[in-house]
Formats: sequence, C-alpha cells, structure tokens
Amino acid sequence: MGNHDYDPNLLRALDDLDLPGVPVEKGEWDRVLASARGQVNAKQPGRKARRSRPLLRLVRSAAVAAAACVVVLGSVNLANPAFAESLPLVGTLFSRINREEDTRLRSEQLNQYAQTVEQTAESATSPYTVTLGQVYRDEDWMRLSLVLTAQDDSLAGFDIIRADAGGSMPLDTADASGALVLENGAAISQEGVGWFTRQDERTFVMGLNYPMFLYEEDRSLNGEQVTLQLHGLVACNVEVLEEKTKEWGDSYQHLAYHDETPLDGDYTLTFTIPEPGTEGIRTFDGPEAQNGITLHSLTATPAAAKLDIQVPAQGSIQPKLTTEDGTLLKPERGEGTQVDENDSNSDYRWTYYFDTVPEDCHNVTVTVYNIVDYDEPDGYEVLAEFTVPLS
Repeated sequence: MGNHDYDPNLLRALDDLDLPGVPVEKGEWDRVLASARGQVNAKQPGRKARRSRPLLRLVRSAAVAAAACVVVLGSVNLANPAFAESLPLVGTLFSRINREEDTRLRSEQLNQYAQTVEQTAESATSPYTVTLGQVYRDEDWMRLSLVLTAQDDSLAGFDIIRADAGGSMPLDTADASGALVLENGAAISQEGVGWFTRQDERTFVMGLNYPMFLYEEDRSLNGEQVTLQLHGLVACNVEVLEEKTKEWGDSYQHLAYHDETPLDGDYTLTFTIPEPGTEGIRTFDGPEAQNGITLHSLTATPAAAKLDIQVPAQGSIQPKLTTEDGTLLKPERGEGTQVDENDSNSDYRWTYYFDTVPEDCHNVTVTVYNIVDYDEPDGYEVLAEFTVPLS
C-alpha cells in the first residue's frame, strides 16, 4: 500500500472489510483496496456512522475477492408459497434460490414473506434481460432476488455471471454495480459479492444483500424509491482451489475464474423500499449466562438469525449456531462495541448474523469458542453452550 493510502478513514474502512486469511495476489488486493475507498467515498451527507463508540472489525464467514462466496438471499409477502412458485419466471426464482445447495442465508420459507416486484430491464446492446423479482426486509437487512435471461445460447457454457463491476468498486460508490441510489443521490452498498448462478442454459439467478441498519440511523427509508444499476457483467466458470471450514463455523474458499467473458449491456431498475416484515419471526429473550458469557437474545427472521451476546474483553471469541439436526448455520457478519468505553477491561457486546433458522427447527444451540490459534485444528476452547427455544 503506497503512501497515498495512509488515510485514517481508509484504514478504518479496510479494517472493517472481510480480508482473506492467506496472502493475496496484487489483483485481489487492488479489489479490496478499491472496495475500502468506495466505502469511504460513499459517506455522503445524510449518512452517519451507526455508533460513535469504537467498532470492532467485522467477522464474516468468507473473504471478499478470491475468498468470496455467493450471497443468495430473499423473501416475499405472498401468503401462499405454492402460488408464488407457480408465477412465471419471478415466482420460481426464490424456489430455485431456496433449493440451491451452496447459497448462504437461504430458507425454504422465504416465498411466504417476500414482496413480488417484477421490474424488468433490457439493453439494446445485448440479448439479455434482468428482472428484479422479489424483495424482503427484516429489521436489519433488505434482500433482492434477480434473474438474468438470455434470448440465445450465448451463456450456455458458463457457470456464473459476476455482477461486481469487473471486481473493482468505483471511488464513487453510487456508480458501483449493485449499489442502491437514493433520491438524494446517496448510495447503499451491497454486502458481499453479487453472482448470478446458472439454473439452465438461458437462466441465471442472484440474490443481493443490503445492511439497512447502517443507513437508517437518522431517518427511515421506508417508502423511498431507489435505483439499482447493474453493469460490467462478466460471465465465467469457477474452480474451487481450496476450501476450509473451522470447528467454530468460519469458512474459506479460494477461487479461480476461467473463461472470463465481458457481457455488453447496462441495466437500471427502480423499486420502493418496503417496511420491515413482521411475520415469520421467532425469538428467544434472555439473559442466560455461563462462564462469563451472557446470551441476551436470538432472533430468527425468514432471512437471517441475529445473535446478541456479551463476552469478556480478553480472548478471541467466536460463536457457532447449529440446528436440532446438527446443521451448521453459516456466519455472515458480526460487529461489537465495548459496554463501557472508559474501561479497557469492560465486556464487549456483539451482534452476529447467521443463516436463517428453518421454520421446522424449534431449538438452536449456541456454542461460544475462544480461539487460541486460528491455524491449528484444535486451537480453540469451548467457553459456553446454550440450547435455546424459539417461539
């Protein structure tokens, strides 16, 4: 990193990014640095930092760039999921996404709770159509589902279509592929890397994820019209070079892209931000304590599981969530602040997000680890374990 990169705001943005656990190549580092610059430049008037207290670096299950996983999310306010899946194109989108084996934050119940939008964008320079099918909001996140269709067989040989502006975020985040532009010109950045994944030779689906809690500190965005732009699409095939999952749930993928082919066309879609949904939400309210760990609450919405937990200042704490049948809920994001900012030994209060909890799961086990050595298979110790009911 050159001298021009030593900017306090930029360094803080880099610290908040999800960095690979292994040395990255120059191209991958350029992408990470561009993403951090984009976040710094995105802080336009009207957006305020969520907290004034020190913010711990984010904890996510996979790194950006070469370590990125597909984030596939969504949901819909249709009362009848069977009817939702019977709708042409957009109705089948969530049923396809929900059944994908590799998707994160997926759930079979999403079709019951999302809104159908059905906005379509085309480009005169390409044979492709992009449709915004469905939108879901809980109190923290907004999920969008999109489908890209081709009029010909030009995409038949590809596994994915990257929708990340060629792997680099512009300095002006409002120009980033996948960003939501508000009426005042400010932008909401997507969380994670957007990929369309192949469903058949002419159909690709994608979910995009937006952390609304970072942008609604000063005012509600309910009912505001936003513009979504996709550009710089790249069709390619993906090879998994390395994949690891830690005992405490963190995962890592090192990917290689092959047969990269830029696609012509820019796509612009508009829709209205819905109010947070209230249906299908289950909770556990504590507190419950073990060995200095306090579980305050666990909330399961149709799109995510939210864990509120308090831990000692010492150690490197990682929680894991598992369902009744032993299924690991993949971690998505975590952030924490010190309970007493004037006391360096004060506890930290963390909020973590995971895969959503299936509706037929009534109890979730929360295991809290202290990581002694990230590189050793047994470099951890279990500090506490809670099995809590959701109702």
